[in-house]
Amino acid sequence: MPKKETKTLLITMGIADLFIIGLFIFIYNYTNNLINESINTESNIKTELQKQDARIMMKNDLISSETYQDKLKEYIISSGGTVDFIKLLEQLVSNSNIKSDIKNVTTENDNKNNLVGTELIRINMDVLGEWKNVQFFITLLENYPLKIEIKSISLNKFSDNVAKGRSVSQWAGNFEFTVLKYKDQQ
Repeated sequence: MPKKETKTLLITMGIADLFIIGLFIFIYNYTNNLINESINTESNIKTELQKQDARIMMKNDLISSETYQDKLKEYIISSGGTVDFIKLLEQLVSNSNIKSDIKNVTTENDNKNNLVGTELIRINMDVLGEWKNVQFFITLLENYPLKIEIKSISLNKFSDNVAKGRSVSQWAGNFEFTVLKYKDQQ
């Protein structure tokens, strides 16, 4: 039979083994929890950094959007600016050295541009003058920094006059075009 010391040593070694196995399991679980917590923290930090990057991008988009909005406003007649535009149109006619008669000015919904709070001013007008002057007026209209869309132009030569030895032809025309405008505040 084994001696009492051997039994005691065996029991002590068994208890020590159970203690070491228990300690190993505890350290393993503790380390595993730390690793999982570290992974979760890293994931949370990445998420927060992505949110911060998204906020920065949104802020930059808003700033550039404001710049584009300001630029866009330059191409649209302001609310209540219809009369000012008609005066400007008369000035373009005067600068072109032609005569004009504005037949019709109406407003309509802006279905094409899909800009919220805008409408179109539709203008129908007759002009009379030399070919080069009528052509110059068309160029002024096309190049004016407003959203002007020419819908139709009809031109007819109605007379040839001789002045100072050169032939000067007179042209009559009808213009129909739209201009983008912010709706009037009510």
